[in-house]
Amino acid sequence: MPPEKSTGVNRNESIDYLRGLAATGVMAYHMQLLSFGETDASDFLAKAKIYAVAIFYVLSGLTLYIANQQDFSKTKEDILNFFLKRFFRIFPLMWLATFLTYLIVQHAWMYSPKILIVNILIFPGAFKPDGFVANGAWSIGNELFFYLFFPLLFFLYRAGKHWMYLVSFVILVPFMFFAYKVFDPAIQLGHQWSAFVNPLNQFFFFAMGVLMAGWSKPSGLWQKWALLPAALLFTLMIFYPVSGEPVALVIGNARMVLSALTILICYFFYISDLGFLPDLVKRGLKFLGDASFSIYLLHPLVFTLIVRIMKQWSVVIHPWTTIGLTVICTLLLSNVTYNRFEKYFMRLGKNLISKRKAMLQ
Repeated sequence: MPPEKSTGVNRNESIDYLRGLAATGVMAYHMQLLSFGETDASDFLAKAKIYAVAIFYVLSGLTLYIANQQDFSKTKEDILNFFLKRFFRIFPLMWLATFLTYLIVQHAWMYSPKILIVNILIFPGAFKPDGFVANGAWSIGNELFFYLFFPLLFFLYRAGKHWMYLVSFVILVPFMFFAYKVFDPAIQLGHQWSAFVNPLNQFFFFAMGVLMAGWSKPSGLWQKWALLPAALLFTLMIFYPVSGEPVALVIGNARMVLSALTILICYFFYISDLGFLPDLVKRGLKFLGDASFSIYLLHPLVFTLIVRIMKQWSVVIHPWTTIGLTVICTLLLSNVTYNRFEKYFMRLGKNLISKRKAMLQ
């Protein structure tokens, strides 16, 4: 989910915009859930719960391939540098969100040895993503799992596109197995959460992002008008006929259709030229994209803290007031966190890698 910052030919602003919109969609869903309760599968926010995170995975595979396509080689140093970059991009904010969760939430189950190990070391979450205490951090565990396989996917793709297509098909098999065999439509999704957050149930989205990065990017009218089919696909997703408990969104044909729409939306955003947007809109979307990692991880904590403060001050808690305060405070906090915290560790990682390269020359 965290964006891979790059410059020049590797940079695609529309990807950042979509990432920011997805993070905002996740925040909107959680505001609904925490304020009014779970929503029906037919509601757009229920679909955002599932498929906004899927967008993160597609964009993650896409941006990682683009950012590394020019200078990533099979040497141990390049592979080690890749993982160092990922470490400094992921772990610091994860540790911060985890620390704040233990400070603010404080549930007894959070202190079991297994849970503590996952949340202190972070890396075990790649295999047990439901062990994270920070709300939404399960998806970061999935990302860590995907990163382990990214070098293999990257070099297979370089060896020949047919290899990547074959691997994507192999990854599709467990994805379909979960959709058609693992989930029970009679049981609430929350009671099947460990199956849903299993990396093998999400890996296909990341693989499709990598695959997409190798496709030729059309030019001319395709780029100019690509936002129109993206909007049409988005509309189809909103009105796709599914209802009931949100588990209905991850089973059977609904899972296949909604996943295909999600992937195609990512593709059309990727190829689109959004230069026609007003500067104010572009600045807003850029901010959401830059701060998406912080927005995603911190908004549940902000909500919990605001509700606690309002109760302590005996303030009447109106849901929309709480939601408004949460959104405003989250955006302000995320701006500070991104510019003062995330960027600091990204620079730290970059400097460390530069020093290592200089020592080896």
